[in-house]
Amino acid sequence: MKYSVIIPVYNEEDSVGKVYQALQDVMRALQAPYEIVFIDDGSKDQTLLRLQKLSEKKTDIKVISLRDHVGKSESLQAGFDNASGEIYICMDGDGQDDARDIPKLLNKMAQGYDVVYGWRLKRQDGRIKRFSSWLAGGIRRIFTKEQIHDVGCALRVFRKKDIQGICLSRGLHRFFSYIMEKKGYKIAEVEVNHYSRQTGISKYGIVNRLFEGMADLFLVRFTDIDKLMAHHPKYQIREYKVYE
Repeated sequence: MKYSVIIPVYNEEDSVGKVYQALQDVMRALQAPYEIVFIDDGSKDQTLLRLQKLSEKKTDIKVISLRDHVGKSESLQAGFDNASGEIYICMDGDGQDDARDIPKLLNKMAQGYDVVYGWRLKRQDGRIKRFSSWLAGGIRRIFTKEQIHDVGCALRVFRKKDIQGICLSRGLHRFFSYIMEKKGYKIAEVEVNHYSRQTGISKYGIVNRLFEGMADLFLVRFTDIDKLMAHHPKYQIREYKVYE
């Protein structure tokens, strides 16, 4: 398997179908074996049912259903642990990322980079969300000295072999770029499209983006990262299906 697209979702019943269709068109054009892995993070709406119906006659999709709502870090880790591709492509399932940008990220990686992030230069979020991200990002750069502009962009690519020692939990997904940089990997970014949310509501507001993010920042900055990743996430898989 060449590519695994990893998508954590929580209460995204109206967007998962559109995201899947857009991805299918892009991934087929790459002309290499791929899979699309959805991780349902204990959704309370019809997200899991929509994914099950969507995948009934498809052979390129995995659906992982978590027993409880555990958050984005552990949902991503569940995807990392169960995906099969050599290259992981991560994105959100709310329809704001553009699947058509994936080839640009892969082309940049081919230039000698280990991790490539999307840079949402023209973000289509509300003012409060943009402000909280800008403020949190500015404070973070003071402490971490990171150079990339958009550490919060969910659209990113990296190789499976490079994250064998990575174990995400307790908000560590926010610091994936910092962790990879500390481990010596070469990171780049490319400008990507960003769309306004058409369905559902944002799961991350000013409180968890700013205040929880700042608490996690101090923890990551002044604690040994390997110790933070020494325990396995607590996610439990309720249902795991590969549709063939």
